[in-house]
Amino acid sequence: MRRSLLVLLAGSVGLALLSGCGVEEAPAPLTGLVLASASLPISYQVLGATVEDLVSANQQTLKQAETVDFEPAQCTPTADAEFNPRLDPDNTAVLVAESDTATLSEVVTTVRRDIDADRRATTGPCRVVTAVPAQGTLAGARIVTTSTELPAPTGEAVEQALVLRSDSVTTLAGQEAQFRVRSALLATVLVRRPNGELVTVMLNVGTNDGTVKPAVPDRIEAPMNEDEYRKLVDEAVARAAR
Repeated sequence: MRRSLLVLLAGSVGLALLSGCGVEEAPAPLTGLVLASASLPISYQVLGATVEDLVSANQQTLKQAETVDFEPAQCTPTADAEFNPRLDPDNTAVLVAESDTATLSEVVTTVRRDIDADRRATTGPCRVVTAVPAQGTLAGARIVTTSTELPAPTGEAVEQALVLRSDSVTTLAGQEAQFRVRSALLATVLVRRPNGELVTVMLNVGTNDGTVKPAVPDRIEAPMNEDEYRKLVDEAVARAAR
C-alpha cells in the first residue's frame, strides 16, 4: 500500500440546477468527484487508501527530500511542502487503484495547489533534474528525471493546468552498473466550479516496476497510452466542473 501511495505526487462541491424545474440540487460530496470504481481502466482494482494515508506517505517523502541534493539547485520541488499539510478528510477526496504494472491515483481538494511552482521545477532549465539522496535505501544513487510537457485540458472551467510525462532513471550506488527505470503521467488542474469555488484535481499514473536492470532500455514505456490518459484527465475535469 505505501509503495503505491508514494507515487502520488494529490474538490470542492458546486451548486447545480435541476434542468427546467428551478430546484437547487444539494452539493455532491467530494467523493462523488473522483473516478468511480466502475469507470476505472480495465485491469485496475481500487485500493483502500484514505486521505490520512496520502498525507502520511507524502510527509515521509518530504522528510526524505530534505537530504536530497537537486541539480540544478533551483529545481528543488517546493509545492508539496505547502500543499500536503493542508489536506484533510473534510477538504479532500482520494482514489487509488492498481494494476499489475501501474498505480493510478486521483485527488480532488479545495486546497489550491501552486502550479506555477510545479512548472518551475519541471520545465525549462528544470526539464532534466538530477537528484542524489544522502540517506535511506537510495543513498548515493543518482536519479535523473526528464519531464515532457503534454497538451493540457482547456475550457471555461479550467483556470490553470499542467500535464507532464516524467521518466526517471536511477543509477544505484555500487561497483556494478545497476539501474531502475520508471515513468509517470502527471496532471494538475485548477477547476473553477459553477458557484465560483476552485478545486485542485490531480490525476497521476505511474509504473510499479522496481526491477533492477543491468542497462537502461533504449525506450522507456509509459504507464498508459497517452491518448487514453488525456481522456481520463478530461473526464476528471468535467466531473469537477459540475
